[in-house]
This record gives sequence, structure tokens and C-alpha cells, in this order.
Amino acid sequence: MTHPSRAGLPRAVLLGLGVAVAALLVVAAVLGTLRLTTRGSGAAGLSSAEQAAVSAARQETINLQTYRRASFDADFAAALAGLTPAKATQWQANKATLKAKLTQLKQDAGATVSGAGLVSFDGKSALVVVASDTLRIDAAGKTTTAAQNRSQVSMRLVGGKWLMDDLQSVSVS
Repeated sequence: MTHPSRAGLPRAVLLGLGVAVAALLVVAAVLGTLRLTTRGSGAAGLSSAEQAAVSAARQETINLQTYRRASFDADFAAALAGLTPAKATQWQANKATLKAKLTQLKQDAGATVSGAGLVSFDGKSALVVVASDTLRIDAAGKTTTAAQNRSQVSMRLVGGKWLMDDLQSVSVS
């Protein structure tokens, strides 16, 4: 016999609610352990080395999404400069396709970072979560948000400089 309070709820709805609750618990757990940075120059509780890793992750997230047709080669070089050698080799493969797409669409691309938080840090590597928006700028200069991104950014200290070693999209819903 079916419980009276569940009689009207299909199994799919119950499953969906269960998944949503689980996702919210995961987000709450991550946020509970995450030390969020502020929009300002420093974040309370982060050492200067930790802050340097977070700042580098923020900047490289912007650099990987910011390309103006008029300065494409310089913008692409700036993005490559913030990547580990292995990641730079991978990213280089995207150059021609990215330039052709921007030219075809007659648009520039940009990005903003609304927040970043340090997840882990061991002095030589750091894991940072970054919330960013991908922007499209048309010929008239009108900016529209093309995507809202949440990324897990792996950073490595190479030659005294924090470089992005990996970037993975994460979902919070």
C-alpha cells in the first residue's frame, strides 16, 4: 500500500528532489571548507603564498577567455604565459580555430571573475575554485554574458611563478 503523502508524487520527482538535496549538501560542504577571497587585494586568513596562487588563478581564468581580434596574437601569448608547459601545448592547438571563430562572428571575447576560493594548498600546488563570466563584445562595443562558469583550477609553482596546470568545469546544480 502506498503512503498517502507520496501517492501523488511520481518516482521521478522524488528522485529529482533527492538529487537536488544531495547537490545542495555537496555545495554546502565545499563552501563550509572553502576560504573565499574578496574582491579586494587580499583575503583574510590567506598567507601571501596562498593569495598569490588564488590571484594567479583569477588572472589566468580571465586571460584564457579574453581575446580581441585587433590584438589576438598578444592576447593568446598572454594566456599561454600563465600556463604550465604541458597545458600551453594543449591550448596552442586551439589558436587557429578560436581566431577564425571570433573573426567569423565579428566579436571579441572577454571575461570577469566574480569570486575565487582556495580549496587546497601545499606550497607547490594549489586547487582554486573560480566563478567567472564569459563575455561577448560585438562591433558596436555591446557586451553580453555568454556563459556563467564555475571552474576548478589546478595551479603549480614553476620557477617561482604560479601557473595554471588544469581547468575543469564544475557544476553546482
